[in-house]
Amino acid sequence: MQLSVSTPYRENAIVHIAQTAVFHDQLERFYTTLYLPHWQAGAQRLPLIGPQLARVFARRAYAGIPAAQATNLAILPELVHISTRRLFGSRFPALATSRMYRVKAQFDQAVARRLDMHPTDALVGMYGASLESFRVMRQQGGLTVLNFVNSHPAEHNRFLVTLAGLGAMHHEMIPDWVAARVEAELSLADLVLVPSRFVAGQLQAHGVSSDKIALLPYGVDLRAFHPGPRQVSAPDKRPLQCLYVGQISHRKGVRALLDAARRCRELPVRFRLIGPMVSAEVFDGGLPSNVVYEGTTLPGGVAEAMRQADFFVLPTLEDSFALVVIEAMATGLPVMTTTNAGASELIEDGCDGLVVPAGDATALAHAIGRLVEQPALRQQLGDAARKKVQDAHSWEAYGASVLQAIDARRLQLALRGVQRS
Repeated sequence: MQLSVSTPYRENAIVHIAQTAVFHDQLERFYTTLYLPHWQAGAQRLPLIGPQLARVFARRAYAGIPAAQATNLAILPELVHISTRRLFGSRFPALATSRMYRVKAQFDQAVARRLDMHPTDALVGMYGASLESFRVMRQQGGLTVLNFVNSHPAEHNRFLVTLAGLGAMHHEMIPDWVAARVEAELSLADLVLVPSRFVAGQLQAHGVSSDKIALLPYGVDLRAFHPGPRQVSAPDKRPLQCLYVGQISHRKGVRALLDAARRCRELPVRFRLIGPMVSAEVFDGGLPSNVVYEGTTLPGGVAEAMRQADFFVLPTLEDSFALVVIEAMATGLPVMTTTNAGASELIEDGCDGLVVPAGDATALAHAIGRLVEQPALRQQLGDAARKKVQDAHSWEAYGASVLQAIDARRLQLALRGVQRS
């Protein structure tokens, strides 16, 4: 079986699917945008935007995927999107978000126009960026595999309304036209890859047949995320560091985290927030004195920040999985997250992490207090988390499981005599 992979941005799961296909000599084409390693040196020399553009190219490097098998598409729309986000994203977030969705659709159209040039048995595509290419694959009789990296659009919006109080026009809400695209992709998909029961249940509730859902939790790069030298400090020696990594947004539960931080001002703990700004209003009223926001970090910076932290928190209101949770576990950090994080399914509450109700700042503050005041609990949770992850959650195993799931689905449909053209 030969397969092609299509992604308009760097997403860990689909990249590792492509890398595994290369390893097994099964990758036909890798469709992406701005995979231009030979442009990086030249971009560096451009005035004003050169260094920033070179960093963009560097972040989109795909080790293990030969450039000769990659097709770059929708380059100009992606550059416009990057520029829009950089220049206007903080002041006009709705504009940047709209451009993101439009670029995904343009990328999808470009892939669809190229599929005749490189026939393949299966196409693995991204949520929101696969509608037209799936239609062409169906006409060609190929298998369509949807990498479903988010919650169902209706559930995403429901959580943001009920737990964050957002209105229908807020830029974090998924627009109706995007939701309709995703529903059509689900209808056309022969196989849907999901990372958690949290998402699988949503899809089944919205009419997706369980026999075309493959539940495959994500992996983690154990070479990058590993424990460093860390002491279990007594509270009277220094403030502990609680690390958050993720978007500064309503969806990630940042407001609940700030509320919890205010309730912990008398405790010897400081909160370090790292991630891109999505909704600046979550900081309205200012940051508590025990919170610092550092913006984004360089590649490799997240792993180093985790090794410097004492424990990790992701208070998300909804997340299909959240890789940072498993990355923190691999680093040996005690982890706190919520019932609405797909990655919480890896955690046995109180044994290898702590899980609290989504949107509950009181419960979050209580969990933080437990970790601050109980160094033995921190050590226990961190050690158990690392052992659980290193024993069962590598990206290599994930990629192999995906290829097996695709083969199994092809055989299943063939035995049924299903015609997809």
